Amino acid sequence: MPSASAPRLKIGLIGAGAIMRLSHAPTIRRNPNTELTAVFDVNFENARAIADEFGGTPYDDLEAMLGKSGVDAVIVATPNRFHEAGVVAAAAHGKHVFCEKPLSIDVAGSRRMVEACEKAGVVLQVGFNQRFWSQVQIAKELIDTGFIGKVHQIRSNYSEKSTAYPASTRYRYDLAQSGGATIIDLTIHRIDLARHLVGDYSAVFAELAHSEMTEKVDDNVWLLTRFGNGARGCLSGNRYSPNIGDGTDIYGTEGTIHIASETINPFNAVPLAVYTEKGVADLPDVLREAHYPDAWWETFKGGWISVKPPRRSPYDAQLEAFRTSIAEHRPALVTGLDGLRAQEVIQAAYLSLDKGGWVDVPLPADAPFKIPTYA
Repeated sequence: MPSASAPRLKIGLIGAGAIMRLSHAPTIRRNPNTELTAVFDVNFENARAIADEFGGTPYDDLEAMLGKSGVDAVIVATPNRFHEAGVVAAAAHGKHVFCEKPLSIDVAGSRRMVEACEKAGVVLQVGFNQRFWSQVQIAKELIDTGFIGKVHQIRSNYSEKSTAYPASTRYRYDLAQSGGATIIDLTIHRIDLARHLVGDYSAVFAELAHSEMTEKVDDNVWLLTRFGNGARGCLSGNRYSPNIGDGTDIYGTEGTIHIASETINPFNAVPLAVYTEKGVADLPDVLREAHYPDAWWETFKGGWISVKPPRRSPYDAQLEAFRTSIAEHRPALVTGLDGLRAQEVIQAAYLSLDKGGWVDVPLPADAPFKIPTYA
């Protein structure tokens, strides 16, 4: 049932591609407190197809849609280089904005988007959905409360062959439209996740290569990272692995956390695993309740604990967080600044590849931006 305290949030879509059809439109329909009222796409037939299936009025004129009184907020999921235009236009009309990652293709554009939403006084949330997996939220709490001690290292991989995702176009591999292939579509999720779990970055060293795909793009990505608190990281991804490669490990002085957010497999057998030498009395409830001893009279004496939280859609959780931020007049849980910080790491990676060394972040306002070319 819709919330008794507030009317449904009326949402318009900017873009009518695969992510809207597979995720955002059905998520809006599932949420009793949101309603899809409008769909814009430069291809009117694409907009009409989404509207026919999920509701709302189709448009091929963005200003006409944004001028409609029945739109409170928008979701922006166009090819990346058009994100800025959609977000800035929506903010100018006083619409709250959920923007799919990446925020923009460069840092300068991301800054303009953040400033436009701040000036308009509207919520800006960025689509880093992996923060909303239950296993990530549990890991975040364990880290923040010091359960695994001081974190010194994180490593994370996210790989997927280019034909796995049922996209309607291959714009992701047209670097002029996307701003990057693997790094900006897959690795960016782990760039944000590592910052969310460990802290702000201080420097980046990158190795980006074209190894396999027909398109000359970054299909093989490795990032070494330094964090402001002294921790180190290794983030990787590719676009040729036939399986979906997934796994994040966080190493602290008093324990280790393993997260599998996308899939499980023989090497990532559970969504969340925690290693600790602490006794049962020092376990938080979520770990104490997950542990099964060898016999009922035994207690936990240290080792691995596997946690299998209920599998709930992170898209549902992020939409509800967006709606709640608007209803309660508070900042988004994943802000425009979060999107900007992730974009800084990507731009720093491009600069690192160009100069062959470490690049400090945050980047200065006049930091150059140039998409690499690949042999």
